[in-house]
This record gives sequence, structure tokens and C-alpha cells, in this order.
Amino acid sequence: MSSIFKSPERVLYRRLVTSPLFAVAAGFRVYPVLAPYSAEVPFVVYERTGIERNATLGSLAAVGTPVVTVALTIYGVSYVQCREIADACRDSLDGWGGSSYGIEVKRVTLDLESDGVAQLDGGELPPVYQVTQTYDVIWQEL
Repeated sequence: MSSIFKSPERVLYRRLVTSPLFAVAAGFRVYPVLAPYSAEVPFVVYERTGIERNATLGSLAAVGTPVVTVALTIYGVSYVQCREIADACRDSLDGWGGSSYGIEVKRVTLDLESDGVAQLDGGELPPVYQVTQTYDVIWQEL
């Protein structure tokens, strides 16, 4: 990633892959938006699903601190594996704040979590389990 790319997703990625609990459960298999076709299960995909910037009535300029919504979708060969990775994500991210790459994350909060199954590309593969977690990320936008 370029040093110009300033976003909280980059900080969350680093937080996950440097967490020992997460590394044991999923290694470094964390991808933005779309996993490569060759990705080995288990893996995690993250994506920005929204951003909220408040503006005052008298100004079109944003005020305050933006809140980015980031979804993590965890894929695993078993439900237990998915839950272990989901728990590692929650332990690493929920309630955390810190900085990396010159980006300050003030607080990360787990908002929603759901379980399911998915059919990965290539229908001949068996379905995989998935857990989707949605986090609200308050960060200092520069």
C-alpha cells in the first residue's frame, strides 16, 4: 500500500495481522474487498461499507470526526473455525484505539455480527461458513 493511502482500514489490517491470537487462527490471509481466486480458506475480507461526516446547517464543510463503517467477512471450513477467527477479530479490534502509518484511530466498536454460509467462486467447491462483523471506526481524518 502506498504511504499516500490514508484510511482506517489500513490501520485495522495492521492491527489484525500483528495480533498473535488472530495470526494463529488466520495467519496473514486478510484481503481488501475481494480475496484472490487462489486464496486458501480460512481468510478474511474487509471493506468499507459507509462513512458518516456531519456538516452544520450553515456550512457544507464536514465538522467533527468521521465514522467509517468497515465490514469483516470471515470464511472458514467449519463453523468452529469461523467463530474462533471472529472471536480473535473482536478481541483485537473491539474497543481498541491507536495509530499506525500516521493515521489515528480513536475507537473501534463492534456494531453487528451475523453467521451464514457462502458458495465461493467455482461452484464445484463445497460451501464455506462465514461470519460477518460490522465495526464503526472513529478516526482522525487529515
